[in-house]
Amino acid sequence: MSVANIIKNRRATPPRLFSKKSLPKATIQALLESANWAPNHKKTEPWRFKVYEGKAKAKLAAGARNILLHKQQEGYPVALEKIEKFASTLERVPVVIAVVLQRDTAERIPEWEEVAAVSMAVQNMWLTATELNLAAFWATPAFTELFDELLELGEHQKSLGFFYAGEVMMDYPSPGRGDLDKKVEWKH
Repeated sequence: MSVANIIKNRRATPPRLFSKKSLPKATIQALLESANWAPNHKKTEPWRFKVYEGKAKAKLAAGARNILLHKQQEGYPVALEKIEKFASTLERVPVVIAVVLQRDTAERIPEWEEVAAVSMAVQNMWLTATELNLAAFWATPAFTELFDELLELGEHQKSLGFFYAGEVMMDYPSPGRGDLDKKVEWKH
């Protein structure tokens, strides 16, 4: 498949459409290897990933559920249904990859550029997943800011969500895109 076709076939497949079957380590490694080739300025390579499977994934889900329930009791605005949906998704999908920004300690470039580099790393994983006929989804709930300790984040690190990958249980149709001509101005 050409790169253009891979881009057009990439989907944010809802996790409920993932098979529960585990992925081989070599497949996960291929996703991460693609991520590692994302462009970035000053060679900061600000992407970090934490891969959760099996018991570690179950522990992550339980920890996230407990943190969110505790924060909800303290008045944090998150609905019980959202807590359960998030935690059960972590339990259900075969692989959860925590996406982490490692900020350049010298702050040689603006943070937004490093966030953009991490986003491109995630896009590389997503395109590789598409090429491998895998389902993928990047979950970025606002409450990921509460998981620093759970994710064992270090200094100058920030969670940018969770990338889910697995086998496709059923095809998910393209939502399509709007007319490109309405989004481009040609200057001559």
